[in-house]
Amino acid sequence: MNKRSFLGGMAAIALMAATGASAQSGADVQRISTYLNGLTTMEGSFIQTNPDGSVSEGKFYIRKPGLMRFEYAPPNPAVVVSDGTWVAVVDRASNAGAQRYPLGETPLDLILRDRVDLAREGAVQSVEHQGGQLRVRALDPDAPRKGDITMVFSDNPLELRQWIVRDENGGVTTVILSEMRRGVELSRSLFSIEATELER
Repeated sequence: MNKRSFLGGMAAIALMAATGASAQSGADVQRISTYLNGLTTMEGSFIQTNPDGSVSEGKFYIRKPGLMRFEYAPPNPAVVVSDGTWVAVVDRASNAGAQRYPLGETPLDLILRDRVDLAREGAVQSVEHQGGQLRVRALDPDAPRKGDITMVFSDNPLELRQWIVRDENGGVTTVILSEMRRGVELSRSLFSIEATELER
């Protein structure tokens, strides 16, 4: 798995979720805010295409506040887990410990918290309606050369379907979501980093 692309993509999503937009697209941004704040639990499948052309797939699980799991299907041994305090990348094919990052120091915290605040301005570059989709392009206004993200939602009903990340080198990572179910029962143990490490 391209860990940098995954975490970068999630960071960019969180950046978009924590920003405002122009008055012209304000209604759409408000719809996105309402959608994100309405999420409690969600599970589904994903397919990730990396800049080198490699493709991975797997299952994802989200339980707010704070919990997330992206589980890659074999032969990819990776799992990305947030337990509410830490975000960890676990390589189930290695005996090495999980790589941990404090959740509160990552942008993931912004989309996994109970309430998303669309307050700051400057990151949302465009909001477009195209073929029944709502496409939102965003970047970090403090570091525009680091790349950007395009989030793609189905427009009616509003539902996140994919994100496309372009990194600072021009590499593109695409994550497509499918088979999504909201409001599902998800055990707290699913998001345990220690339990995930024991899955090796």
